[in-house]
Amino acid sequence: MAVFAQSQTIWAENFDASTSLPAGWTQTTAATDGGWKVGTATDLSSQFFGGADRGGNVLGTNDDACNCDKSKDIVITPKIDLTGQTDIRMLFDMVFFSATYQGSTETLKIIATTDGGTTWSDVLPITTGSTGWRDYFVVDISAFAGKADVQFGFQYNDGGGWLYGTFIDNVRVVVYDTVLKARLNSVVAARYVNAIPRELYGYTHMKVGQMIPTVRGTVFNYGFPNITQYDVKLTSSQGTTTLTVDNLDLAIGQSSSWSVPVDQAVVLGDNDFQVEILNVNGVGDNDPADNSGGVTVTGIEPSKDRKVVVEEGTGTWCGWCPRGTVMMDFLKEEYPDNLIPIAVHNAQSTYPDPMQNSVYNAGMVSLIGGFPSGLVDRTYNDVDPTEFEQYALAQMAEPASVVVTQNVEFNATTRNVTVVSSLNFKEALNGDYAIAVAYTEDGVKGTTQYYGQTNYYAANAAGVMGGWESLPATVAAANMTYDHVARQIVGGFTGKPGSVPANNPAGSVMSYTSNYVLPATYNVDNMHAVTMLIDQSTGQIINAEATPIPFVSTGANDLKEETLTASIFPNPVSDESTLTLYTAKSSDVQVRIVDAFGRVVSEQNYTISGKQFLPLRAGSLANGMYTLTATANGQMISKPFVIAR
Repeated sequence: MAVFAQSQTIWAENFDASTSLPAGWTQTTAATDGGWKVGTATDLSSQFFGGADRGGNVLGTNDDACNCDKSKDIVITPKIDLTGQTDIRMLFDMVFFSATYQGSTETLKIIATTDGGTTWSDVLPITTGSTGWRDYFVVDISAFAGKADVQFGFQYNDGGGWLYGTFIDNVRVVVYDTVLKARLNSVVAARYVNAIPRELYGYTHMKVGQMIPTVRGTVFNYGFPNITQYDVKLTSSQGTTTLTVDNLDLAIGQSSSWSVPVDQAVVLGDNDFQVEILNVNGVGDNDPADNSGGVTVTGIEPSKDRKVVVEEGTGTWCGWCPRGTVMMDFLKEEYPDNLIPIAVHNAQSTYPDPMQNSVYNAGMVSLIGGFPSGLVDRTYNDVDPTEFEQYALAQMAEPASVVVTQNVEFNATTRNVTVVSSLNFKEALNGDYAIAVAYTEDGVKGTTQYYGQTNYYAANAAGVMGGWESLPATVAAANMTYDHVARQIVGGFTGKPGSVPANNPAGSVMSYTSNYVLPATYNVDNMHAVTMLIDQSTGQIINAEATPIPFVSTGANDLKEETLTASIFPNPVSDESTLTLYTAKSSDVQVRIVDAFGRVVSEQNYTISGKQFLPLRAGSLANGMYTLTATANGQMISKPFVIAR
C-alpha cells in the first residue's frame, strides 16, 4: 500500500508488492498474451506504446505488443467496503492514448458492481488521451457510498484493431476534502537559441557570459479544490522578483506553467535561482512543504583540451531531421574548439539515404529510439537535437583526463590517409579502452532524388525552425548541401580492440596508427579525421580530436619527446618481414601482437638501444588483420599489419 496526499484514504494499491496481480484482483480477457500484467513501465512498454518508468510496478495491457484480441480486457479490484461514506472519489494515474488507427478506436472506461460481478454499471468513459503519464485522474464514485462490497473494473477495448493499450498506477479510494494542495514542479533555466529562434529549457551548465533570459516552472494541483491564482517569488544574486499568476481554473491533476524574466549573464561557478509559491487562491497552501525549490546553472570555461562528440542520427527521408541540421550547424559555430559534430545517416527501404555508412548506422540505431536523435559523448544517449547543447555543456565542464592529438597524412596518388592518434594521459587510465577514427565530409551534394530532404516544417506547419519553415515539403537534391556527414569509422563503432594498452600511468603517452583509402567521390578538401577514445565497459567517449586532412598536430609539443619508433616491412606479411625498432636510449621494450578480436597472440620482451632489426614471422598465425604494439618508457605505439599468404 502507498501513502497518498489526501486526508483520508479508504483503500489503495500501487502494484509494487510483486509482478502478479495483487491479492483479490481478477481479470477477464480474450487476449493471447494473458491480458493485464504487472511490471515496470519499461518492461511492459513496446515500440509504439509505453510510459516513463516510475521506480516501481504498474498495471498494464499492451495491444501494440501483441496485436491480439483485447476487446474484452477487464481487470477488477477486490471488494471495497464503503459503508459509512458519503462523498468519495477514486484517483489513479494512467497512460492512455485514446487513439484511432486504421479505422479502429481504442476505449477505456471505469465500471462497477455491487453483486460480485453478476451485473455491472458504467461509471465513467475516459474520452481524452495523453502520450505520457496523467497523474491524479479523478472519478466521482459517491453513487456507491454506503455499499459494503463494491468492486471497480478497468475495461480496455482495442476496437478490434491493432491499437496501443493502457497503464494504470496508484489506484486509491479517498474521502473528498477541501484542502488546498499546490506543488512546485520542474524549475528550469532557459537559453535563447538564435538559430531556431526560440528559448530552450533545461540548462544546468552554460558558458560564462551566456545569458539566462527566463526561469520557468510549473505548479501542480493535487487537491480537490480548483486553484485560481498563486504568486511566484524568484530570488537570485540580482534580487527578488514576484510574479502573480491568476485567472486560473486548475483542477486536480492539472498543471499551470509560469515564466519569470531574469536576463542574467552567467558567472563562473554556481548561479542559483530559488523559487517559492505563495498566496495560493489568495490565502495560501494548506501544505506548503512542497512549495519551494529552484535551479542552479553552473558557469563554465571549457578546457581547450576537452572535445565533446555529438553524433546525430539523421536521414534524408526524415521530415523532422531538419531540426538536427539546424542544431548541429549551430553547435559547430558556437563551440568550434570544443565540439565535434558527426551526422550519421540512416537509409530506409522506401527512401534509401545514399550517405549511409552501414557500420556507423548500425551502432547508432542500437542507442537511439528514433530520428532525429543523437549521442553526446555516448554518455547521454537518445537525445533530441534541441537538447544537444545542454548535455554538451555538461560534458565540457569535465576536465580532460586524456589529451587526444593526431597527425594526418594524405597520399594524393593512392588516396590513402594515415592517422597517427596520440594519447597523453594526464591521469592514470587502466582498463579496456579502444580508439576509433571517424571520417566526416562537409559540402556533400548529390544528383539523385534521394539526396532531397523531406521537411515537415514546410509552410510553418510545426513552427519556426531555422528557416526550414519557409522551404518546401521536399527540398530537391539540387538545393541541398549536407555537412558533418559520417563517411567511415575505422576500427568499428566501439573502436579497434588492442589499440590502447590496458595500463596507462599518469604522464604516459602512446600512439596508434590507422589507415583509410578515401573513395574517389569524396572531396578530401572538405574532410576531417576524428580520433575518439572509447571506454569499452561503458561505451562512453572519453575525449576526442578532429582535424582537417592533412594535418600536423599543433599539440605535438605537449607530448613527451618521441623515444620509440617501429616499422614493419613488407606489409602484408606472407612468411617473414622485418620489424625495425628504435629507442633514443637503452630501454626495455615489450612487443605484442593482437588479433582482430583483441586477443594477445604473441608477446616478446627486448632490451634495445638505437635501431634494431628483428624478424616478424607469420608462423602458424591465420591470415587476417593484426596489430603490433611496442611499449617502452611509458610510451606505446601501434602498427596494424596483415598476414596474407
